[in-house]
Amino acid sequence: MYSAFLALETARRALSAHQRAMEVIGHNIANATTPGYVRREAVLEATPPYVVVQGRSSARGGAIGTGVEVVQINRIFDGFLEGRIRESNITLGYWEGINQGLTEIENIFPEPSNVGLGEDLTRFFLAWDSLSSRPEGTPLRAALVEESRTLASHLNSITRSLRGLSSDTDIEIMSKISEINSLTEEIAAQNYEIVKITALGNDPGDLKDKRDLAVARLSRLINIAVFETEGGAIAIQVGSRDLVRENFAHELVYESGTLPGEPIDAKASEILWKSDSVPVNIEGGDLAARLEARNNFVPEYYGYIEEFITTICNEVNSLHKSGYGIDDPPTHDIDFYIYDFDRRILKVNPLLDPEAGGELSRIGAASTRGTPGDGQVAFKIAQLKDELVMKDGTESIPRFYQNFIATIGVAARNAGHMVEVHEATYRQCINSKDSVSGVFIDEELINLTRHQKVYQAASRFFTVVDEMLDTIINRTGIIGR
Repeated sequence: MYSAFLALETARRALSAHQRAMEVIGHNIANATTPGYVRREAVLEATPPYVVVQGRSSARGGAIGTGVEVVQINRIFDGFLEGRIRESNITLGYWEGINQGLTEIENIFPEPSNVGLGEDLTRFFLAWDSLSSRPEGTPLRAALVEESRTLASHLNSITRSLRGLSSDTDIEIMSKISEINSLTEEIAAQNYEIVKITALGNDPGDLKDKRDLAVARLSRLINIAVFETEGGAIAIQVGSRDLVRENFAHELVYESGTLPGEPIDAKASEILWKSDSVPVNIEGGDLAARLEARNNFVPEYYGYIEEFITTICNEVNSLHKSGYGIDDPPTHDIDFYIYDFDRRILKVNPLLDPEAGGELSRIGAASTRGTPGDGQVAFKIAQLKDELVMKDGTESIPRFYQNFIATIGVAARNAGHMVEVHEATYRQCINSKDSVSGVFIDEELINLTRHQKVYQAASRFFTVVDEMLDTIINRTGIIGR
């Protein structure tokens, strides 16, 4: 009779174990498309057998199996693959940030086009060339001032855009840091819950999935190293310092530097540890790219444009000051362009611009006094387009600008290519992870059917044993029934 009760318990355990296994499969199927979900697997193991002792002696009569139980729920997780994904994510985040920053700079210079600075520069020199042929003509002088205004306005717009891009980058960096601080707080809180649940002997798998998802988002933003600690928690470091340790997160703060065009000894932008204001060792991720754009790309390209502006201003003014106007007495020794270094604004000298109350006749196109038909100075200014006055006398003004645009274009294309390369690497890592940790519906359905059949068989076995016990208990010794 005892054997019958043992068989009944075996059947009950089989029902319970395979029901739990089917619950795990159902959880997998339900989360097949959930971002970050890692497949679970119920691990079944035979329970310890019942040892049969014969009579009063210590001789063993054998062992009777007692069934099966779910000993644990495995998370099918490969730490090596996760590390590769994290590394590729850091690199991809960096190149995506670089690509975006260079694209934003490239958008400030829409070249080649009929609305770009190169076209304005061409028309500016053509206007001087036209004036040299008929320097006494008022319409040609008006056209020259109009083209000169357009060129100055475009250059001013570019410097404003670059300074504005620096300010926008400041805002983006602060937003990224806020996101990082939020993610680290989330991970620290999840660490606490995971350790607590693990200590109680329960499975914190879903919390680990959420934590891994947060770590993945964090790795796109900043270079991190992740280490497992006791109790199921993780530690996250940037450089050699803890960003997260157990249930505590260390905050980052941003200290913005000065804008391009301000004093050359201006301070660069920095990301600091809030606790002691020590600079963070930022080497990868989107944040590193934003910081590089803020401290390197924008100031460098701003410097190119300032060199471009000051060279045009100095070279044109140097020649124009040697010229004479056609007014009476003829205007001489005045600048054509005025550059406000404090406000970083270029404009046509108000004495020459009718819109500012000036006179077109004051433009110094002639090389000698009292010769209205003389356009030698205007011709020399027009020829500046071919003079090697840039880059220590190695490039002309148009060539300098063309090389500058080519530099931006090459850098942007290279960044775009690197994004494609590292995106492909990242996708390969994700596919490798999915092949190990992902949920495949067909496979889950096969497993579900297998456990279902065992459950049904165990149920039938349970019924048979129950009927046996009913016969023994209720019918044994009763005659006539």
